[in-house]
Amino acid sequence: MKSSTLFSLLLFSLFLSACTPLRVVRLEPDTEEITFRYGEKVVTDETAGTRVDVSYYDASPRFIVFNLEVENTGTEPFDFDPVSCLLVPDVGPVSQAIDPEIQLLSMDVKTIQDQKTTRALAWVGAGILVAGVAVDLSNGNSINDFDNGSFFAADLALTSTQNLAFSLIDVKAERDYVRNAVPFDDEIPVPANRFFWLDHALRITTVKPGQKVYGKIAFPRNDQATSFYFNVSVKGNEFKFPFNQQLFKP
Repeated sequence: MKSSTLFSLLLFSLFLSACTPLRVVRLEPDTEEITFRYGEKVVTDETAGTRVDVSYYDASPRFIVFNLEVENTGTEPFDFDPVSCLLVPDVGPVSQAIDPEIQLLSMDVKTIQDQKTTRALAWVGAGILVAGVAVDLSNGNSINDFDNGSFFAADLALTSTQNLAFSLIDVKAERDYVRNAVPFDDEIPVPANRFFWLDHALRITTVKPGQKVYGKIAFPRNDQATSFYFNVSVKGNEFKFPFNQQLFKP
């Protein structure tokens, strides 16, 4: 009964995922005061001591990504933390920027968990193979007969071990590759890769007078919204940048 229920839930989830339309996302600043930077539309605001530039960069299946630049035009240093950024939609919950430090930690923990799972599955596969040999020998075959071709052990090893354990190992290995693959020169990896958060995401930084920090800010994707405010908090000052969202259905 439990098995049939789990199987039904799995089929239902697969049906829902198959029916979910795939969309291409684009965000445009809702203002005429823009400049262009390599195709991106940049909006700027500043107060005494701080200048902020924001532009929409890209969207992955899970995230909306912006480029953000914060410049210290004052006389005192300050710490800028990207988690102070908020994405406020017209529909749905307010989202806080993804914390790169937490994201990196969770991805590294997940990598170790997958490695442990891979080892466990490898032992499962070895156990199935040994069990097949043991059962074959218990049926009256000698170890010499097994060398010449044990149909039961061979079939069990190929069908159970290879199709079950090894296929699951392959899935884990693929996920681990996407997460940890080293990018090529000048390549910006996707948010599913840890090097995005390690080298390209804007991380908490002390900004000294005359300096600026630049990097990518990611939020959970929200396809229901038609407009957003990208809110940036610097030294107690709030900057709000309006964006309109368009969804394209191929």
